[in-house]
Amino acid sequence: MTDVRISCRGQRICGVLHRPSPDRKGPCVILSHGLVSSMESPKFRLVADTFVREGIAALRFDFRGCGSSDGDLRDTTVSGRVEDLEAVLEHLRHDLGWGGPVGLLGSSMGGYVSLLVFAKREDIGAVCVWATPFDLEGLSELREDPDMASIGPAFYEDLRNHDLSSIGPRIHHLLVIHGQRDEVVPEFHARLIYAVGCEPKGLHILPDADHRFTDPALRIQATELSLQWFRRFLR
Repeated sequence: MTDVRISCRGQRICGVLHRPSPDRKGPCVILSHGLVSSMESPKFRLVADTFVREGIAALRFDFRGCGSSDGDLRDTTVSGRVEDLEAVLEHLRHDLGWGGPVGLLGSSMGGYVSLLVFAKREDIGAVCVWATPFDLEGLSELREDPDMASIGPAFYEDLRNHDLSSIGPRIHHLLVIHGQRDEVVPEFHARLIYAVGCEPKGLHILPDADHRFTDPALRIQATELSLQWFRRFLR
């Protein structure tokens, strides 16, 4: 593992690069965590460990305001997280000199951000999203939720700037994984994301999975599905 430090608008983004060898020409997948999570999520540790064991590098990082990165969660916005992920991509490509194919994997809000960034760029080979919302307007109803207490008003004001339905034609090589028992993001969001995306695309609804894939067996299943997708398209 290699610690990664990236500057974005004068603030530091912290990450960890897992790679199976010193070679920088193999595939690498960037992992984007959820709204109030971090790169230390057990899901992402499992994904990184599994991918690197199978010859695919993985880069975990904390969005600004989360985990080890600089900033305040109260200031976070979707637009700011798009900037963060693009800064990580640029660092991987230019500062680290990564020449191999790159994919994106995001969970929940990290999946939403991954889709936005994928649609903006042509240097990403495939994208996989877990438990990801299609429409963020419903989040404004969660202001009283304890998990949302640290989110500031700028986040809600910024939501109107983003719409997956308008960028669907630019989303392809897309794998959507969702739990049928997701208590935060209902299953229909996954079906809408899949519907607006273009081929090649795939959809897996895991009947017993919740939002966080807390069941270890289901978490492993989602990881294996993701691994197969990136093996297929990151060549």
